[in-house]
Amino acid sequence: RTGKTNDYKYRVSEHGYFIFNLVFQLPSRWRPEMSNITVVTRGLAPFDLYPYNPSATAAWTFLVLFAIVGVVHIVYMFILRAWFAMPLILGCVGEAFGYYGRAQSHDNIRNGGMYLIQLMLLLAAPPFLAATIYMSLGRIIRSLEGERHAMIRVTWLTKIYVVVDIACFVCQMAGSAMQSSGDPAGTKLGINIVLGGLGFQIFAFVIFVLMACRFHYRLNREPTWISREPSIRWRRCMWVLYATSLLVLIRNFYRIVEFGAGSDSAVYKSEVYLYVLDGSLMWLLVLFLIIVHPGALFRTARRLKKLGGMSSEEDEEAISLTDRK
Repeated sequence: RTGKTNDYKYRVSEHGYFIFNLVFQLPSRWRPEMSNITVVTRGLAPFDLYPYNPSATAAWTFLVLFAIVGVVHIVYMFILRAWFAMPLILGCVGEAFGYYGRAQSHDNIRNGGMYLIQLMLLLAAPPFLAATIYMSLGRIIRSLEGERHAMIRVTWLTKIYVVVDIACFVCQMAGSAMQSSGDPAGTKLGINIVLGGLGFQIFAFVIFVLMACRFHYRLNREPTWISREPSIRWRRCMWVLYATSLLVLIRNFYRIVEFGAGSDSAVYKSEVYLYVLDGSLMWLLVLFLIIVHPGALFRTARRLKKLGGMSSEEDEEAISLTDRK
C-alpha cells in the first residue's frame, strides 16, 4: 500500500472498456480502500459488489412472478381499454429485468454491468407503479362524477403527481449515477439525493392518501347518482388504492433505511430484506390491481352513463309527444 487514493488505473479489454468506465467507480462506502493498481479484466470489478452471494433462485422466481402479472395487465389493458396502466406494465418490465441482473450476479458478484442493471432498475421501477395509483384516483373521481368532492381539480391532481413521480424518478437515477463517481463527496451527495427522492415520494404519497380519504368521506356523505348504482363497486377500488399506497410507503421507508444506515447495517448485508420489503411488496401491489382492476369500474361507469343518456333522450321524446297530444 502506498497510501489512500481514489485513482485507479485499469488495463481493460477492448470489449470491457465502456462498461468499466460506466460502472467501476462505484460507491466508496461499498469499496475497500485500495492503492493504485493495474487489473486485467473483462468487465469485472477488482472488488466484491455485494456483501453476499445473490440468490439465483430468489431472483429467477421474482423475475417470473413480475413477468406473469405484467402479461396479465397487458391483457387487461386491451380488454378494459385501460391505457392508463401502461406505466404499471413498464414498472413490471423494470422489476423483471432488475431481478435478471441479480440472477446473473449469482456466483459473479464482481460483474459490474449486472450490478448496475439491478441497482438502477429496482430503484426506477416503483415510481412507474406509483404513477398508476395516482392516475387511478383521478379517473375514479371523474367516473363517479365526484369532481366537487375532490380537494383539488382532477386535471391538476394528475398533472401534479405526474411531475412528482418524474422528479422522484430523476432524483433516484441521478443519485445512483453520482454514487458511481468514485469521489467520496460525490458518492455522499448521490446517496443524499436518492434519500431526498425517496423522502419526497413518501411526503407526496401521504398527501395523496389524505386527498383520497377526503374524497371517499365526502362521496359517502353526498353520493352521486352513479356512485349509488349497485354495479359500481367504487369503495373496493378506494380500499385497494389505500393498500397499494401503504405498500409503496413501506418500501420507501425500507430503502431509506438501507441507503441511510450504511454498509455495516444488517439491512444492507442481507438480501432477505430486499425481497421481503421491496420485491414482495411491489409484486403484491401489482397483484392487488389485478384482483380489483380500476379499469373494470371505469368500463361499467361508461356503460351506465351511456344507458343514462339514452334513457334521458327517450324521456324527452315521451314528454314532447305528450305535449303534442
